[in-house]
Amino acid sequence: MTRLLAGLRRRARADFRLGLYLVFGLLAVLVLAPLGLVRLLQGNLPLALIDFGVSLVILAAMAHAWRGGNLDRIGLSITLLVNALGLLASHFSPGGLYWLFPILMASAFMVGPRLALLLCAGVLVYLLLDGRALARSGQPLAVLSALAVNGVFAAIFAGQSGRRRQQLERLATCDALTGAENRRALEAELERAIAAFRRDGRPVALALVDLDHFKRINDELGHDEGDRVLQAFTRLVQGSVRRTDRLFRYGGEEFVLLMPGTDELGLELAMSHLRSRLREGLRAGGREVTVSIGGAVLRPGEDRDHWFGRADEALYRAKELGRNRVEIDLPEG
Repeated sequence: MTRLLAGLRRRARADFRLGLYLVFGLLAVLVLAPLGLVRLLQGNLPLALIDFGVSLVILAAMAHAWRGGNLDRIGLSITLLVNALGLLASHFSPGGLYWLFPILMASAFMVGPRLALLLCAGVLVYLLLDGRALARSGQPLAVLSALAVNGVFAAIFAGQSGRRRQQLERLATCDALTGAENRRALEAELERAIAAFRRDGRPVALALVDLDHFKRINDELGHDEGDRVLQAFTRLVQGSVRRTDRLFRYGGEEFVLLMPGTDELGLELAMSHLRSRLREGLRAGGREVTVSIGGAVLRPGEDRDHWFGRADEALYRAKELGRNRVEIDLPEG
Protein backbone atom coordinates (compact mmCIF):
# COMPACT_ATOMS: atom_id res chain seq x y z
CA MET A 1 0.00 0.00 0.00
CA THR A 2 2.85 2.38 0.88
CA ARG A 3 4.51 1.66 -2.46
CA LEU A 4 1.22 2.23 -4.28
CA LEU A 5 0.67 5.59 -2.56
CA ALA A 6 4.26 6.62 -3.29
CA GLY A 7 3.77 5.74 -6.95
CA LEU A 8 0.52 7.71 -6.99
CA ARG A 9 2.19 10.80 -5.55
CA ARG A 10 5.12 10.51 -7.95
CA ARG A 11 2.88 10.23 -11.00
CA ALA A 12 0.68 13.10 -9.82
CA ARG A 13 3.69 15.38 -9.21
CA ALA A 14 5.25 14.47 -12.54
CA ASP A 15 2.08 15.15 -14.54
CA PHE A 16 0.08 18.19 -13.46
CA ARG A 17 -2.99 17.30 -15.51
CA LEU A 18 -3.08 13.74 -14.26
CA GLY A 19 -2.76 15.01 -10.69
CA LEU A 20 -5.60 17.50 -11.30
CA TYR A 21 -7.85 14.78 -12.71
CA LEU A 22 -7.10 12.43 -9.82
CA VAL A 23 -7.85 15.11 -7.22
CA PHE A 24 -11.06 16.08 -9.03
CA GLY A 25 -12.12 12.44 -9.19
CA LEU A 26 -11.35 11.82 -5.54
CA LEU A 27 -13.29 14.88 -4.39
CA ALA A 28 -16.22 14.09 -6.67
CA VAL A 29 -16.52 10.52 -5.43
CA LEU A 30 -16.10 11.46 -1.75
CA VAL A 31 -18.90 14.02 -2.09
CA LEU A 32 -21.26 12.33 -4.56
CA ALA A 33 -21.26 8.76 -3.28
CA PRO A 34 -22.37 9.66 0.30
CA LEU A 35 -24.84 12.18 -1.11
CA GLY A 36 -26.31 9.49 -3.34
CA LEU A 37 -26.72 7.19 -0.34
CA VAL A 38 -28.54 9.92 1.61
CA ARG A 39 -30.87 10.57 -1.29
CA LEU A 40 -31.54 6.89 -1.68
CA LEU A 41 -32.52 6.65 1.99
CA GLN A 42 -34.75 9.68 1.50
CA GLY A 43 -36.51 7.94 -1.37
CA ASN A 44 -35.18 10.28 -4.07
CA LEU A 45 -34.23 7.54 -6.54
CA PRO A 46 -33.59 9.68 -9.70
CA LEU A 47 -31.02 11.93 -8.01
CA ALA A 48 -29.47 8.99 -6.15
CA LEU A 49 -28.95 7.19 -9.46
CA ILE A 50 -27.39 10.32 -10.94
CA ASP A 51 -24.96 10.62 -8.00
CA PHE A 52 -23.97 6.94 -8.13
CA GLY A 53 -23.69 6.98 -11.93
CA VAL A 54 -21.41 10.01 -11.95
CA SER A 55 -19.23 8.47 -9.22
CA LEU A 56 -18.80 5.23 -11.16
CA VAL A 57 -18.03 7.01 -14.44
CA ILE A 58 -15.47 9.29 -12.79
CA LEU A 59 -13.79 6.33 -11.09
CA ALA A 60 -13.59 4.49 -14.42
CA ALA A 61 -12.17 7.59 -16.12
CA MET A 62 -9.56 8.05 -13.40
CA ALA A 63 -8.49 4.41 -13.74
CA HIS A 64 -8.18 4.87 -17.50
CA ALA A 65 -6.09 8.02 -17.01
CA TRP A 66 -3.84 6.19 -14.57
CA ARG A 67 -3.25 3.43 -17.13
CA GLY A 68 -2.04 6.03 -19.62
CA GLY A 69 -5.27 6.97 -21.40
CA ASN A 70 -5.49 10.13 -23.49
CA LEU A 71 -5.96 12.94 -20.96
CA ASP A 72 -7.57 15.31 -23.48
CA ARG A 73 -10.33 12.83 -24.29
CA ILE A 74 -10.78 11.85 -20.66
CA GLY A 75 -11.07 15.47 -19.51
CA LEU A 76 -13.53 16.33 -22.26
CA SER A 77 -15.65 13.23 -21.61
CA ILE A 78 -15.86 13.82 -17.87
CA THR A 79 -16.61 17.51 -18.32
CA LEU A 80 -19.42 16.93 -20.82
CA LEU A 81 -20.92 14.21 -18.65
CA VAL A 82 -20.77 16.21 -15.43
CA ASN A 83 -22.26 19.29 -17.08
CA ALA A 84 -25.09 17.24 -18.58
CA LEU A 85 -25.84 15.51 -15.30
CA GLY A 86 -25.63 18.81 -13.45
CA LEU A 87 -28.34 20.18 -15.71
CA LEU A 88 -30.35 17.02 -15.21
CA ALA A 89 -30.04 17.37 -11.43
CA SER A 90 -31.15 21.01 -11.63
CA HIS A 91 -34.25 19.85 -13.51
CA PHE A 92 -35.26 17.36 -10.81
CA SER A 93 -34.21 19.20 -7.65
CA PRO A 94 -34.21 22.87 -6.49
CA GLY A 95 -30.78 22.36 -4.95
CA GLY A 96 -29.39 20.81 -8.12
CA LEU A 97 -29.05 24.22 -9.72
CA TYR A 98 -26.31 25.24 -7.31
CA TRP A 99 -24.12 22.28 -8.25
CA LEU A 100 -23.58 24.06 -11.57
CA PHE A 101 -21.31 26.62 -9.88
CA PRO A 102 -18.51 24.18 -8.94
CA ILE A 103 -19.11 22.22 -12.16
CA LEU A 104 -18.48 25.27 -14.34
CA MET A 105 -15.42 26.18 -12.29
CA ALA A 106 -13.94 22.67 -12.56
CA SER A 107 -14.69 22.60 -16.30
CA ALA A 108 -12.34 25.53 -16.92
CA PHE A 109 -9.42 23.51 -15.54
CA MET A 110 -10.44 20.21 -17.10
CA VAL A 111 -10.84 21.33 -20.73
CA GLY A 112 -9.32 24.82 -20.90
CA PRO A 113 -10.84 28.30 -20.92
CA ARG A 114 -12.21 28.45 -24.47
CA LEU A 115 -14.19 25.24 -24.36
CA ALA A 116 -15.24 26.01 -20.79
CA LEU A 117 -16.75 29.31 -21.96
CA LEU A 118 -18.68 27.48 -24.68
CA LEU A 119 -19.96 25.00 -22.10
CA CYS A 120 -20.93 27.84 -19.80
CA ALA A 121 -22.87 29.49 -22.62
CA GLY A 122 -24.57 26.19 -23.37
CA VAL A 123 -25.58 25.74 -19.74
CA LEU A 124 -27.05 29.25 -19.59
CA VAL A 125 -28.99 28.76 -22.82
CA TYR A 126 -30.39 25.45 -21.57
CA LEU A 127 -31.50 27.02 -18.29
CA LEU A 128 -33.19 29.86 -20.14
CA LEU A 129 -35.00 27.48 -22.49
CA ASP A 130 -36.02 25.06 -19.74
CA GLY A 131 -36.95 27.81 -17.27
CA ARG A 132 -38.04 25.40 -14.56
CA ALA A 133 -34.86 25.40 -12.47
CA LEU A 134 -34.45 29.18 -12.63
CA ALA A 135 -38.09 29.75 -11.71
CA ARG A 136 -37.75 27.53 -8.62
CA SER A 137 -34.75 29.54 -7.41
CA GLY A 138 -36.98 32.59 -6.81
CA GLN A 139 -34.36 34.91 -8.31
CA PRO A 140 -33.79 33.66 -11.86
CA LEU A 141 -31.94 36.74 -13.14
CA ALA A 142 -29.58 36.85 -10.15
CA VAL A 143 -28.78 33.13 -10.40
CA LEU A 144 -28.27 33.31 -14.15
CA SER A 145 -25.97 36.34 -13.82
CA ALA A 146 -24.00 34.68 -11.01
CA LEU A 147 -23.50 31.54 -13.10
CA ALA A 148 -22.28 33.61 -16.04
CA VAL A 149 -19.82 35.58 -13.90
CA ASN A 150 -18.63 32.35 -12.23
CA GLY A 151 -17.98 30.70 -15.59
CA VAL A 152 -16.17 33.72 -17.07
CA PHE A 153 -13.91 34.28 -14.06
CA ALA A 154 -13.14 30.55 -13.81
CA ALA A 155 -12.09 30.55 -17.47
CA ILE A 156 -9.89 33.65 -17.00
CA PHE A 157 -8.24 32.23 -13.91
CA ALA A 158 -7.70 28.82 -15.52
CA GLY A 159 -6.17 30.47 -18.60
CA GLN A 160 -3.79 32.63 -16.55
CA SER A 161 -2.73 29.79 -14.25
CA GLY A 162 -2.28 27.47 -17.24
CA ARG A 163 0.08 29.90 -18.97
CA ARG A 164 2.06 30.44 -15.77
CA ARG A 165 2.29 26.69 -15.24
CA GLN A 166 3.57 26.15 -18.79
CA GLN A 167 6.24 28.81 -18.31
CA LEU A 168 7.34 27.26 -15.02
CA GLU A 169 7.34 23.77 -16.54
CA ARG A 170 9.57 24.94 -19.39
CA LEU A 171 12.00 26.47 -16.90
CA ALA A 172 11.89 23.39 -14.68
CA THR A 173 12.24 20.78 -17.42
CA CYS A 174 14.67 22.39 -19.88
CA ASP A 175 18.46 22.20 -19.61
CA ALA A 176 19.72 25.79 -19.71
CA LEU A 177 22.95 25.03 -21.59
CA THR A 178 21.82 22.71 -24.38
CA GLY A 179 18.08 23.33 -24.67
CA ALA A 180 17.41 19.60 -24.34
CA GLU A 181 14.93 18.44 -21.74
CA ASN A 182 16.41 17.68 -18.35
CA ARG A 183 16.42 14.76 -15.95
CA ARG A 184 13.22 15.84 -14.23
CA ALA A 185 11.36 15.82 -17.53
CA LEU A 186 12.82 12.39 -18.29
CA GLU A 187 11.36 10.88 -15.12
CA ALA A 188 7.88 12.06 -16.09
CA GLU A 189 8.20 10.83 -19.69
CA LEU A 190 9.43 7.41 -18.58
CA GLU A 191 6.31 7.01 -16.44
CA ARG A 192 4.09 8.01 -19.36
CA ALA A 193 5.93 5.71 -21.77
CA ILE A 194 5.58 2.71 -19.46
CA ALA A 195 1.88 3.45 -18.89
CA ALA A 196 1.28 3.71 -22.65
CA PHE A 197 3.15 0.45 -23.29
CA ARG A 198 1.06 -1.36 -20.70
CA ARG A 199 -2.08 0.05 -22.27
CA ASP A 200 -1.52 -0.69 -25.96
CA GLY A 201 1.65 -2.80 -26.19
CA ARG A 202 3.33 -0.48 -28.70
CA PRO A 203 7.13 -0.82 -28.40
CA VAL A 204 9.18 1.96 -26.87
CA ALA A 205 12.97 2.20 -26.76
CA LEU A 206 15.47 3.94 -24.54
CA ALA A 207 19.03 4.84 -25.58
CA LEU A 208 21.84 6.26 -23.45
CA VAL A 209 24.30 8.36 -25.47
CA ASP A 210 27.65 9.27 -23.93
CA LEU A 211 30.27 11.53 -25.51
CA ASP A 212 33.60 9.69 -25.57
CA HIS A 213 36.53 11.23 -23.65
CA PHE A 214 34.60 14.41 -22.95
CA LYS A 215 36.73 15.22 -19.90
CA ARG A 216 39.72 15.42 -22.20
CA ILE A 217 37.95 18.11 -24.24
CA ASN A 218 37.34 20.22 -21.12
CA ASP A 219 40.88 19.69 -19.83
CA GLU A 220 42.70 20.36 -23.10
CA LEU A 221 40.42 22.85 -24.87
CA GLY A 222 38.58 24.50 -21.98
CA HIS A 223 35.05 24.39 -20.65
CA ASP A 224 33.80 26.93 -23.17
CA GLU A 225 34.69 24.55 -25.98
CA GLY A 226 33.12 21.71 -24.01
CA ASP A 227 29.89 23.68 -23.71
CA ARG A 228 29.94 24.42 -27.44
CA VAL A 229 30.35 20.71 -28.20
CA LEU A 230 27.36 19.82 -26.00
CA GLN A 231 25.23 22.43 -27.77
CA ALA A 232 26.33 21.21 -31.19
CA PHE A 233 25.66 17.62 -30.13
CA THR A 234 22.11 18.51 -29.12
CA ARG A 235 21.41 20.24 -32.43
CA LEU A 236 22.79 17.32 -34.42
CA VAL A 237 20.79 14.74 -32.50
CA GLN A 238 17.54 16.68 -32.70
CA GLY A 239 18.09 17.11 -36.44
CA SER A 240 18.77 13.39 -36.95
CA VAL A 241 15.90 11.73 -35.07
CA ARG A 242 12.13 11.77 -35.53
CA ARG A 243 9.93 14.51 -34.12
CA THR A 244 8.36 11.97 -31.78
CA ASP A 245 11.76 11.07 -30.27
CA ARG A 246 12.71 13.01 -27.13
CA LEU A 247 16.23 14.01 -26.11
CA PHE A 248 17.12 14.55 -22.44
CA ARG A 249 20.34 15.64 -20.81
CA TYR A 250 20.83 13.11 -18.04
CA GLY A 251 23.97 14.59 -16.55
CA GLY A 252 27.32 15.97 -17.75
CA GLU A 253 28.02 14.49 -21.17
CA GLU A 254 25.39 11.73 -20.91
CA PHE A 255 22.08 12.04 -22.76
CA VAL A 256 18.98 9.89 -23.08
CA LEU A 257 16.81 9.34 -26.15
CA LEU A 258 13.25 8.10 -25.65
CA MET A 259 11.88 6.61 -28.86
CA PRO A 260 8.22 5.50 -29.02
CA GLY A 261 7.16 2.95 -31.63
CA THR A 262 10.70 1.53 -31.89
CA ASP A 263 11.68 -2.14 -31.55
CA GLU A 264 15.19 -3.64 -31.23
CA LEU A 265 15.89 -3.61 -34.96
CA GLY A 266 14.63 -0.07 -35.39
CA LEU A 267 16.64 1.07 -32.39
CA GLU A 268 19.87 -0.47 -33.67
CA LEU A 269 19.43 1.04 -37.15
CA ALA A 270 18.52 4.48 -35.79
CA MET A 271 21.42 4.55 -33.32
CA SER A 272 23.94 3.34 -35.89
CA HIS A 273 22.80 6.14 -38.20
CA LEU A 274 23.00 8.67 -35.35
CA ARG A 275 26.49 7.55 -34.35
CA SER A 276 27.68 8.00 -37.95
CA ARG A 277 26.09 11.46 -38.21
CA LEU A 278 27.73 12.58 -34.98
CA ARG A 279 31.12 11.20 -36.00
CA GLU A 280 30.93 13.15 -39.25
CA GLY A 281 29.53 16.39 -37.87
CA LEU A 282 30.74 16.80 -34.29
CA ARG A 283 34.13 18.43 -33.76
CA ALA A 284 36.12 19.85 -30.85
CA GLY A 285 39.06 22.06 -31.80
CA GLY A 286 39.04 20.45 -35.26
CA ARG A 287 39.13 16.94 -33.83
CA GLU A 288 36.46 14.28 -34.29
CA VAL A 289 34.15 13.64 -31.34
CA THR A 290 32.60 10.17 -31.09
CA VAL A 291 29.85 8.70 -28.93
CA SER A 292 29.06 5.38 -27.28
CA ILE A 293 25.43 4.27 -27.22
CA GLY A 294 23.58 1.66 -25.20
CA GLY A 295 19.93 0.89 -25.81
CA ALA A 296 17.07 -1.28 -24.60
CA VAL A 297 13.43 -1.81 -25.59
CA LEU A 298 10.87 -1.99 -22.79
CA ARG A 299 9.68 -5.51 -21.98
CA PRO A 300 6.30 -6.65 -20.57
CA GLY A 301 6.13 -6.33 -16.79
CA GLU A 302 9.34 -4.31 -16.60
CA ASP A 303 9.66 -1.24 -14.38
CA ARG A 304 11.58 1.94 -15.00
CA ASP A 305 14.69 1.00 -13.02
CA HIS A 306 15.19 -2.39 -14.71
CA TRP A 307 14.61 -0.96 -18.19
CA PHE A 308 17.04 1.90 -17.58
CA GLY A 309 19.51 -0.52 -16.01
CA ARG A 310 19.60 -2.71 -19.14
CA ALA A 311 20.32 0.32 -21.32
CA ASP A 312 23.06 1.40 -18.90
CA GLU A 313 24.66 -2.06 -19.03
CA ALA A 314 24.61 -1.90 -22.82
CA LEU A 315 26.33 1.49 -22.70
CA TYR A 316 28.96 0.04 -20.36
CA ARG A 317 29.63 -2.76 -22.87
CA ALA A 318 30.01 -0.22 -25.66
CA LYS A 319 32.66 1.61 -23.65
CA GLU A 320 34.44 -1.58 -22.63
CA LEU A 321 34.59 -2.75 -26.24
CA GLY A 322 36.45 0.36 -27.36
CA ARG A 323 33.87 3.18 -27.48
CA ASN A 324 32.47 4.74 -30.67
CA ARG A 325 29.95 1.91 -31.03
CA VAL A 326 26.34 0.92 -30.43
CA GLU A 327 25.27 -1.91 -28.11
CA ILE A 328 21.62 -2.97 -27.87
CA ASP A 329 20.31 -5.21 -25.09
CA LEU A 330 18.57 -8.02 -27.01
CA PRO A 331 16.19 -10.72 -25.69
CA GLU A 332 17.87 -14.04 -25.03
CA GLY A 333 17.42 -16.66 -27.72
